[in-house]
Amino acid sequence: MEARVEMLQEEDRVTHCDRSSHRAQDRSIRRLQWAVAGCVLCMCAVVFLTAYQMFGGLISYRKDKVQSEPSKRVGTGHYNFTRKPSAHLTGTKQSGSNVLQWEAQLGLAFTRDGMQYVNNSIQIPMNGYYFVYSKVSFSGCSKQKSTTQNILKSNNDYPAPDVLLSGISYCVKEHGQFYPIYLGALFELKIGDKLMVNVSNIKLVEPAEYKTFFGVFLMYDSYGLQL
Repeated sequence: MEARVEMLQEEDRVTHCDRSSHRAQDRSIRRLQWAVAGCVLCMCAVVFLTAYQMFGGLISYRKDKVQSEPSKRVGTGHYNFTRKPSAHLTGTKQSGSNVLQWEAQLGLAFTRDGMQYVNNSIQIPMNGYYFVYSKVSFSGCSKQKSTTQNILKSNNDYPAPDVLLSGISYCVKEHGQFYPIYLGALFELKIGDKLMVNVSNIKLVEPAEYKTFFGVFLMYDSYGLQL
């Protein structure tokens, strides 16, 4: 009988030891799981902070570059380059040379965010990629069989103008006039560049604002990023 009791007591001790061992193992596993989870969270936090700092540094770098470029200003105005410089000029009565004159304020015409209209030309206020366009309509034919339109670019370093775009129109005898000439393309322009339009026969230009116009607007900054 005593041997039976001792066997039962021994089994209880073994069972108790096994339970203690299992509980210890469970606690160890839970501690390991919490440690792994903590490491994962720390790694995620480090990755997030690193990405945030890199992104913030890139934005700060771009802002500093954009703010430093306007130190070479056109004219005396203070410009806000957080928006998109643009201009749309409309036809007006012409006189003098073959370089067209434009309306810059009335009706559909405007200049915005640093763009200026001075001496028959649009002056570019910052570096970037601009879409330049122009349409010239004509009131009738002349003794000439054709007429041309050119968009020209010049600046203070190279005052002799370069031709950016050129178009030609032929007289349509049945209608007694030339077809309108429309030009447009994307160009990389620099601060201080000047754009102008000339034609071969200025007397035939139709001045209506919806028939003859000239414009430019910024599409991409100097880093090629769309605005």
